[in-house]
Amino acid sequence: MGFVIATLRDWAGMAESEVHRRVRLYMPRTYRDLVSNFDVIVLANANRFAVGTHIDKLAQGVEEGGMGLLMSGGWETFGGTSMAAPPWGDSAVGRLLPTEDVVGVWVESGWPVIFDKPDHELIRSIPWNFKDPNLGQIRWHHNLVKVRPGAEMLARVVSASGSEDPLMITWKLPNEARVFALTSEIHALSWYGSPWEYAIDFGSNLMIYLNGRPVPQDVTLAHAARTKIFQVATRRSLLVSLLDFCESFGANTRSILRRAGEIDAAIAAAMPEYLQLRFEEMLDAYREVEAMLDEMEQDAMKLKNATLLWVYVVEWLAVTGTTLFCGFLLWSLMVRRRFYREVKATKLLMDRT
Repeated sequence: MGFVIATLRDWAGMAESEVHRRVRLYMPRTYRDLVSNFDVIVLANANRFAVGTHIDKLAQGVEEGGMGLLMSGGWETFGGTSMAAPPWGDSAVGRLLPTEDVVGVWVESGWPVIFDKPDHELIRSIPWNFKDPNLGQIRWHHNLVKVRPGAEMLARVVSASGSEDPLMITWKLPNEARVFALTSEIHALSWYGSPWEYAIDFGSNLMIYLNGRPVPQDVTLAHAARTKIFQVATRRSLLVSLLDFCESFGANTRSILRRAGEIDAAIAAAMPEYLQLRFEEMLDAYREVEAMLDEMEQDAMKLKNATLLWVYVVEWLAVTGTTLFCGFLLWSLMVRRRFYREVKATKLLMDRT
């Protein structure tokens, strides 16, 4: 993935000049760089002014390079809502979308979702259980668009006024490149309350669909594989942090870190299985990775305990020494004074004569 900030909204916390600078730095410089390194273009709340001169190159990547294209938004996409967020419709990218802009309209409502094509390979690859509180509480604020002739509307959303507005629309271009329009913000699946359990699966399956590959239909198996990837990545990160902690106290972590390299190699070997959607083979490989992690975590905990033992000993000696020293001072100043002879006071007698 290559992430480029291309929003001019205030929440980005950047001046417009800084956004343009980052677009210049991080966008692929040439058409060849674009099509050789990426398969799908995602415009998520991207401002047309921010993307600027790269628009024609992105459109060329779809029309000539066969790249997939996703546009989702925010009010900076589709028809825009102000002079600072211009519509995309008459741009080179806009002409590839399966939608026509309704300029300047953003709908601050949207529920429930109605599926027009529940048997579409993308829609049926996800368990859309709207009774799930993490999915059911999402309000699909959205851009208002019209569906172009020949496009396939997969889902609509009901607005507060009762109108049923397009939500998910797709089509294939003459070169078989797939384009998908999500009129709401895709991060709504993970931002409202607790993240929806299948948010990652929807995003992953959408990328697979846009790449022109068959979308995996065994949601349980695919979800288990993606969950395992995150679990192992989290465990590895925590293990490295623990080793860094031990190393800060002078512990020798080289032998364990050497095995961490073996885990990285095993994960790298398993990733082609995942990318080719062979989830069972990937899970088998990850079970071996987990066994290696179990052994390394045990060794790391032993190393941590041995390292902290000396820390505890030093602290105990420091506290005990300080206590003994303070006790000696107290004894010297308060208790031993009874060994000293009391000095009687005298006064000068005045001469009475």
